[in-house]
Amino acid sequence: MKQRVLIHGAFWTFFLLLYLQQNPSANITEYLSWITVLLVCAVVIYSNLYFLLPVFFFRKKYVSYSIYLLALIITGALSLKLIFASGNEFFNISLLQHCINLFFFIIITSSLKFLREYAKKEKSLIKAENEQLKSELDLLKSQVNPHFLFNTLNNLYGLIQNNNNEKAAEITLKLADLMRYLLDSSKIELINLRDEIKFLEDYLTLEKIRLSNSSDINFEISGLDKEILIAPLLLIPLVENVFKHGLLTVSNNCYAHFSLSIQGKELYFEAKNSIGNNINKTARLGNGLNNLKKRLQLIYPERHQLQFEETDNQFKVILYLQL
Repeated sequence: MKQRVLIHGAFWTFFLLLYLQQNPSANITEYLSWITVLLVCAVVIYSNLYFLLPVFFFRKKYVSYSIYLLALIITGALSLKLIFASGNEFFNISLLQHCINLFFFIIITSSLKFLREYAKKEKSLIKAENEQLKSELDLLKSQVNPHFLFNTLNNLYGLIQNNNNEKAAEITLKLADLMRYLLDSSKIELINLRDEIKFLEDYLTLEKIRLSNSSDINFEISGLDKEILIAPLLLIPLVENVFKHGLLTVSNNCYAHFSLSIQGKELYFEAKNSIGNNINKTARLGNGLNNLKKRLQLIYPERHQLQFEETDNQFKVILYLQL
């Protein structure tokens, strides 16, 4: 409100000073006459801005608005004509000229009003879109947790079933740490990349326990020499997908290789794994990766690439992010 008063005050002060600048020798009577003109203009302008526009124009009653606006301008022009029926020739002008002058003020102030309303509508639209995106992101992020938990509990169940209680106990403790991270990271928009990497390493530890020494699993990291922020839980679907749709069973020839590199403000993540003949391509592109695609489109629009490459015995996913 205070800002609006200051803007309006500056608007009328400008026209007061403009008259002084163009008429440096004007006396007090002429100056008061100019103030009278501005007062009549103000009545016409504010009647238009705060009554005619909201009641008629913004409700698309254009004919009614035009009629009332014309009547308002003529009324204002007649008032000025009567006030200055005799006196300074500068103010004693024709009725038509008064109408033109008032219409000029109407055009200027209405244009400013339209710009303000447009900016307000754009701001409201952006706010609504952001709230919708946030809701959608929260929904997508919430789907990561049960999906991850389900897979890990499956691993735990398998170990218990095989009477491997020592490994089951180790997984239970590690799982507690992972779930704590999931809960903490789900509350924030960005997280330190080092924390995300630690989470991935803990998850790989669980998988190594499950698969014992029969699988070749490694994770290489390069270029991480400074603090990098990233949306949480973006990389885990790529890692999870390897073990869910690639290394389903223990095999002497199975492998899962991961690499992450930072080059300036660009992140490259690669996950590749051996595949069996009994796993089809549709299965490999499961819900986790579809969820990831949606999140990437919302968080990093036009700043990411997600590529899939497949051969007879290998499946590879490459993620590029511009941070």
